[in-house]
Amino acid sequence: MNDIRLPEFSVQQVFGALSETRDWGLIQNNIPNAWKTTQGEGIVVFVLDTAGFTDHIDLKDNFITGKNCSRSLTPDDKHGHSTHCVGTIAASSNGIGVIGMAPKTRFVLVKVLEDNGSATEFTVADGLKFCYECKTSPTCQYKPDIISMSLGSNRDMLLVHDWIKKLYALNVPVICAAGNSGQEGVSYPAKYPETIAVAAYDKDGNIANFSTFGDEVDFAAPGVDIYSTWLNGSYSLCSGSSMAAPFIAGMIALLLSKHQKQESVTGKNDCKTVEQIREHLKKYALDQGDVGKDKKWGYGKIDVGNLISAE
Repeated sequence: MNDIRLPEFSVQQVFGALSETRDWGLIQNNIPNAWKTTQGEGIVVFVLDTAGFTDHIDLKDNFITGKNCSRSLTPDDKHGHSTHCVGTIAASSNGIGVIGMAPKTRFVLVKVLEDNGSATEFTVADGLKFCYECKTSPTCQYKPDIISMSLGSNRDMLLVHDWIKKLYALNVPVICAAGNSGQEGVSYPAKYPETIAVAAYDKDGNIANFSTFGDEVDFAAPGVDIYSTWLNGSYSLCSGSSMAAPFIAGMIALLLSKHQKQESVTGKNDCKTVEQIREHLKKYALDQGDVGKDKKWGYGKIDVGNLISAE
């Protein structure tokens, strides 16, 4: 039974992107200034979505490998959702197309969703199990520092939650889209306390009218008319909390990379556990909406410039 689906999202395909575009979310959040400190070097993100492989010109340099945990016969992305999400995280700086939040972060694609965007709890659990095995195996060369999942269900998923808890114990943050219902009731797995749940806002600074809200929302990020990579070497504008979650995943890649660099010099790193990561994000969150943490914005949107430049 296909209980899990991609949140409904809008897409407008764009062809022929010849120059490198810095999307509005990067500009508003001063990401190019953060790149003076780090571009995500040394970090690996596992993206659980509709793809296990990519040869997109803006993605292939940072693509490590893939795994097909779905029932699809191909690891290729036949849907487009995964290709768009991973571009937001780690599209490389090559002078064309688009640039991601952390353009030197590497990524592994884990296909857990079918080509129509649906899945079962078992395929998602298998994808998370693969992440866990990569993290714990001494023979696995690439280990997940971050997991990004822009998918959801309105049903509790015990197997998925079990693997998320195991990854949480290994200090691997799992970033999830809150959902696109426009109503209260955060989707699973974003609803689980071990994850970081992300809502969406637009370029005018308003929470998106489709963004699902609830007590479990942690932060909000750009999620309306987001320009990123798409199928067949093209690009597209997409809207959804699916687009906001990888923005936070890319932000955390910058944060972890920065702290790893500092650790190599000072021997100290206070950003290793999921809760330490969450506290760093909260410290530099700009309160929005109701005073304090609220159901639509969580702790607010994050001042990335200060998050990365602070000592």
